[in-house]
Amino acid sequence: MKKLIIALGLILCTASFAKAQGGRQMGTPAERAERSITRLEPLNLTPEQKTKLTEVFLSQGKSIDSLRAANGGGGFEGMREKMAPIQAEITKRVMALLNDEQKKSYEALLAEQRARMNN
Repeated sequence: MKKLIIALGLILCTASFAKAQGGRQMGTPAERAERSITRLEPLNLTPEQKTKLTEVFLSQGKSIDSLRAANGGGGFEGMREKMAPIQAEITKRVMALLNDEQKKSYEALLAEQRARMNN
């Protein structure tokens, strides 16, 4: 589970920085939360789960934005270390909102993301 959390953090950090390097806007925390919910469509979330997960991802976006502002454009390694606890907490909160079947599917989605990141 610890490896899963770390991998998710690395994936999100890498994706965030890759987009920043390309000069694209990452969007507001609300836009990023909506994209995160869209990525979870294969889990067949209930409307209640979508609402709660949107709140979770929105708080994540705000936390990461404040961390980026406080870091002042610092290096990737420093950000990754600071973002890991945020990612771990978010994964924990997401897993708490999913049923057993959805958890398995979520873990499979994370495994796919890790595989794409490693390639």
